[in-house]
Formats: sequence, C-alpha cells, structure tokens
Amino acid sequence: MKPFEKYFPAYQKALAQHEKDHPHWRIEVLVSLIKWSLKSLKHYIEDVHDSQITWDSPLVELRYPIEWNWKGRVSGDMAPGGHVYGKLTRRNTATRKLAVKTLSQIMARQFNAMTLAEVTNWAWYEKLKNYYTPRLPIELFAELYAIKGKRERREWFEELIRPFSIGAARIDLSGMKMQPGELVPKRINKQLAESSQRMDISGIRFTGDVHGQKVDMGLVFEIHPLIADYDTKQAYHPVVVGLAVLNGNARLVGGEVVQDTPAQWPQSDREEFWEGLMLELEKLIGRLIPKTESQESVILSVNSTLKIPAEHWRPENRSATIKRIADANSMAGELAGISVQTESDSPLKLACNACLVCGWIHDAGFTQIKTSQHGIITLGGILPEIVALVHRSHAKGFTGLSTKDETLLKICGGYRHPCKAFDDLKHRDDYKTLFDTRKRGFISLRDALGINQNKSESGPE
Repeated sequence: MKPFEKYFPAYQKALAQHEKDHPHWRIEVLVSLIKWSLKSLKHYIEDVHDSQITWDSPLVELRYPIEWNWKGRVSGDMAPGGHVYGKLTRRNTATRKLAVKTLSQIMARQFNAMTLAEVTNWAWYEKLKNYYTPRLPIELFAELYAIKGKRERREWFEELIRPFSIGAARIDLSGMKMQPGELVPKRINKQLAESSQRMDISGIRFTGDVHGQKVDMGLVFEIHPLIADYDTKQAYHPVVVGLAVLNGNARLVGGEVVQDTPAQWPQSDREEFWEGLMLELEKLIGRLIPKTESQESVILSVNSTLKIPAEHWRPENRSATIKRIADANSMAGELAGISVQTESDSPLKLACNACLVCGWIHDAGFTQIKTSQHGIITLGGILPEIVALVHRSHAKGFTGLSTKDETLLKICGGYRHPCKAFDDLKHRDDYKTLFDTRKRGFISLRDALGINQNKSESGPE
C-alpha cells in the first residue's frame, strides 16, 4: 500500500479531532505567529550586529515561508500554483514513530498556512518577471466583477487585499507635499478617523515595569497577502511586527520631547522585559476568544491571605503590586473582580469588584451599573443587551463596535440604533454617561480599560 493511501485517512481523522479539541485553533495559531514575529524582532534588535532595527525604530518586515506548487498552468486552471502542506513518502513514513512525526509537521504547516490565508481572504500575488498579478478566489472575483462602478470596485478590491492588522492602519499619502505648519488635508483626517475601524484587532497594549523602569507599549502587527515569486521560486507572507513606545514613556529634556526606550537598560533587564512580553502573550488566547463562548464557566469566589514585603504596599508601588496579583490570578481563569484589604488598617477597597474591562461595578446582566462618577444606573428591556454587546467587544480587545454591526442592529430591533433605543426608553442621560460616540458610526464604553486592564486605543474588529 502506498504511503498516501495508508496514512491520509489517519491524517484526516487526526485533523478533525484536533479541530474538535481546539475549536479556536485559528486564534491559537495567530498568537503563535505573533510570538514568532516578536522573537524575530528581538533577534534583530538584540543579537544582530549593526542591525538597522533598533529601539529607536523597533519595526521589522519578515517573510513567513509557505510551501508552494510551482508546476506550470494546467489547461482550465484559473491560476497556477497552490499551497502544499507536505508530502508522504516511503522514507518519511518508514516507521510508525517517523510517520507520526511527519503527519504532525504536515498538520502544523497546514494550520499555519490556512490561518495566514484566511485572514488575508485567500488573496495572493503571482510575481513573474518582476510583475505582480493579484489573484482572488473565484467567489470573491465574482463579487468584485459584479460591482459596476469603477471607483466602488477599486475600493472593494483594496479592502479585499488589505493586510490583516493589529494596532496599525495605513494612510494614503500619495501625491502629498506638505510644508511645516500646514494643516492636515481633510482626506487624511478622514482616513485617520476611520483607521481604527479598518483594524482587525485594535490595540493590544503591554504595561508594567522592570525593576522600576516603566513599560508602556502597543503591538503593531500585520499579515499581508501571500506572494508567490515565480522568478526565485519562493512563496511567503510578508509579516510586519513592531512595538510602539507610547506617550507614557516620553519626558521633556531641554525643551525637547525625549522618548524613553529599553535601549539604555542593562542587558539583564531587557531579557526580563522580553520574557515578560512572551508571558503576556500566553494570556492573549483566552482574551481573544469570543465572550459568548466563555459564558459556560463556573464562577468561583476564592478567599486567600497573601503576605507581601511592606515596600510593595507603599502608595507609589500599590498599582503595580495589584496588577501582578491580578495577572497571577488570571492565569487560572478570567478574573471578574478583585478587592484588597490590609490587616493593619481598616478594610481598604481598591477597585472593589470593579470589572477589569470597563472599570465599573455591574451585575452579570448589566441591569445595574455603577460608574466611578455617577450613582447606580438601572436598565431594563433591550438596553442591558446593548451594553453587554459593546462590553464584549472591548473584552475581545477592540476599541468599540460599529453602530452598523449586524448583531447590534438585531438587538436594537425596530429602534435601528442604540441611541434611539435609549432615547425612547427614557434613558438619554444614561446613554451619554455610558457611551463615547465621538467617532461617527462607532460606539464604545467611556471607561473601558481593555486587555491587561490597559487596552490601547492606538490600534485584529
């Protein structure tokens, strides 16, 4: 029996079982790709001599290699080539142990390649004689061809082939020649205003400190459509990864704004920073899983006594200490709230039962909400469902939700808009208290904190 006939049925069975055991395998793969990219960024910054990738500009474009079918066109084919996940031969399946290893490697390559292809709509470029030809799946090509307007068709095409993005959006500056002090053109302002909505995941922020040195950074991550270079026989997805050093690290020196980076840190501190960054990524999988699918959890109330050094509880260190406690507890599951009291003082409540996503105190159904500056807001009817949906959007790492979101419109029903629902149900003031709607067509919670209690608003719905 040929290796393919012998092992392919077993491979299909193993594939189906893995998908059953890991329903969110795409999120798992995405996080592993981010880890691979950040490890590569670390290599270029820390290990490569005379590297142009430094802490002054911690951004690099990588190439994630893909196995590709380089055979010529077959009569009737819409496009040449295609993904190759692996090959089964007599040599790599000579023993059971070797066959299992081979199948495992093929499965890993397939999951990685499928995730990269899916987030870029299975679009790719054929590069031949230094000329790039875009290729789309048949169904997307048919949708594009059905659009009559040239401008509308171009806009839809650009949306199909735009990179999958976390924390970054591209602005079209073509044909621009601006002078110092000149106002930003309206079309650029419009692009900036819409940029966060063009991100697939907006804002993954890393905050903390390393031996007293402040860390406040945002992840920049892009996956571009595959390029099949027939001139060099190389297929790859361009992957851009970077760390945006945020404003919290800026200081004024001699009238100039200077950005603090880990470049001046001791080597040991930088190593600790990278290790901490990888640990934060381990938690990211759970936070990107849709909230509705994690509601079958068992809620536990755990009481424990923690003894810590007195210096960790000084006023200037308390926030960092509580964050470490929260992070440690969240390793076992989602942390719904935390209260802290000392034995030496009267009970001291810090963020008493405050939600780690929105920063408010509320019940599970969002019928009772207490914000930091207002009394208790009581909601009924469809209003708690609206708040819950926007809340879930923040919990997944997004800065908010489009007011044209299909699920949101379904909840609003005949009201067609959340603002109209709050108005008609006599909760207009509550709407203003709960929501920030400065971005037109976008709704977000006013005090949402986000991932790791500090979601960035700089940035994959």
